[in-house]
Amino acid sequence: MNLEIILKELADTLVDLARPSVIILWHLTVNYGLAPRYSYIQFIDGNPAFLSFYHYLFNSIYTDIVVAVMIFSAVIMLVYNSFIKPYPATRLIIKMAVSSVLFIESYRISMLFLEVSLAFYNAVYTLKPDWYSTVISGLSPENTLISILLNGSYILAIILLFGILIIRQALIFFFILFIPVISILFMIPGSEKHVIKFYRIFFEIAFFPFFTVIILYLVGMFNNPFLDIGLIYVAATAPLFFVTEVYRYFQGSFNFLESDAIMSDISSSMEGITPESMLNGNFTLEAAIPDISEDLIPGITGTGGDIH
Repeated sequence: MNLEIILKELADTLVDLARPSVIILWHLTVNYGLAPRYSYIQFIDGNPAFLSFYHYLFNSIYTDIVVAVMIFSAVIMLVYNSFIKPYPATRLIIKMAVSSVLFIESYRISMLFLEVSLAFYNAVYTLKPDWYSTVISGLSPENTLISILLNGSYILAIILLFGILIIRQALIFFFILFIPVISILFMIPGSEKHVIKFYRIFFEIAFFPFFTVIILYLVGMFNNPFLDIGLIYVAATAPLFFVTEVYRYFQGSFNFLESDAIMSDISSSMEGITPESMLNGNFTLEAAIPDISEDLIPGITGTGGDIH
């Protein structure tokens, strides 16, 4: 048996294994990733074990966090009033009231997000009667090499799609569990925009499969297996561009404990400073802080003998 025959049998074996693998992977993706039962309904109906754990967190641990955050918010307000700027007590009371409402209704709000997105999702999902046979066609070209490339590309695309959909489901559980905690943090001064961003990220993740299923609906329409592979890749990755707050949230989270006034002062004082100018030595401390003369520094005796 020569090398050519061995390679041919190996290629035929790969093709024979790849075809059922594509079908199995696609069925798993449709059943556990795309089907409304797992993408939405399992969250809306509620798993008894999950709900029991959620209620335990909500009624014991989270209620203790409420008290701790209320005390911390009062301390922050005193710090604001003493060292930064006056912070109205009425504003803190309003924020505590809003935070309490969000905390109590956080589970209902998350279910509302899922139910609204499910309505849009079903409008497209139900247009195709059989999602399981979508990518079965075009798996057996006459050329063995093309068949290997085609089936291998199908496998990679479907694995990527399946992985993203499953990660999205795990993130849904994460957000449902921690939205009450984020809602509590709303009462902390300066935290409003971060809490709103957290809710927005959850809303975007809830809507994620809607954009995916729109693109997947086109698979099989053009009788072009290579185009179908591209559509599956796009369906897995393109909806990520709609989740715009994910990057913005983590980018802005580093400034979570900084007041807007302090950050704006730093930004305004650092105008004109670029990484290139720092590396090339083309800037001075005076450029970063326009006026650092001793006459303007608190506690320093000026030229006139006055203490600032």
